[in-house]
Amino acid sequence: MRLKAHAKINWALHITGVRADGYHLLDMLVQRLELADDIELIPQADLALTLDGAHDAPADRSNLAFRAAAALKAATDYPNGAHIVLTKHIPSRAGLGGGSADAAAVLRGLNTMWGTGLDTGQLARIGMALGADVPLCLHTGLARVGGIGEKIHPLSGAQAYQLVLLQPAAGLATREVFARYDAAPDSRTADLPGAEHALRTGDPSRLKAVCHNQLQKSAAALCPDIEKAVSSLYAAGAAFSQMTGSGSAVFGVFSDWSSAQHAAETLRQGWPVCLLTRTLAG
Repeated sequence: MRLKAHAKINWALHITGVRADGYHLLDMLVQRLELADDIELIPQADLALTLDGAHDAPADRSNLAFRAAAALKAATDYPNGAHIVLTKHIPSRAGLGGGSADAAAVLRGLNTMWGTGLDTGQLARIGMALGADVPLCLHTGLARVGGIGEKIHPLSGAQAYQLVLLQPAAGLATREVFARYDAAPDSRTADLPGAEHALRTGDPSRLKAVCHNQLQKSAAALCPDIEKAVSSLYAAGAAFSQMTGSGSAVFGVFSDWSSAQHAAETLRQGWPVCLLTRTLAG
């Protein structure tokens, strides 16, 4: 079985509180991307992982794809296993949800291949124990996501937007970014209904006014190249630019594919990671 594990971006990320266990409560608009890791699942007696591609992801049992397979096997008492061949294309420590997308794809794929018969809600509960972004990666297209990532409301009608992604040389640790936010919160909030409307109508000129990531300021304090990436994308003609997730990747929205291609060709000269992709409509 061959699968695609699609990356995601955050159009909006709003922190609404902190639980007693330290997890932050969020209100987000998230959309999946064409950019994806490739996964092949091969039936065999036990679990194994082979990791290919340029990456700094773990190649052992700590990899989220392997952990997802082990968690599904344990939850369903499935007697056999699978060889997971994972080819990475999504940058790590970037806020693009690569590891979570891999885990979600493995859960869905093995649930089908093994015939374990779990529904999306049951897979999401297994996924939540692996990482807060795994449940949202079980859904395609655009979604509004709340809680710590478990409250997911798929939204229809989102358009495909042409994107250029930049990532500074250094990745960021999510825990450090949230700690910085807690010490110096960002009071600006996104207009989530306005952002949802703009995304459905395909109006990139409205995105700058309605989208916002409250973690961007904190992440940029740890990695100043984030703001440099935003400025570089605007200078290259982006209608809107913003950091995704807890960073360090930044995306720029372009009016058409040709403009995005031209911007990517120019920006590749100065950035270690520069990727051309688009959001998945739906």
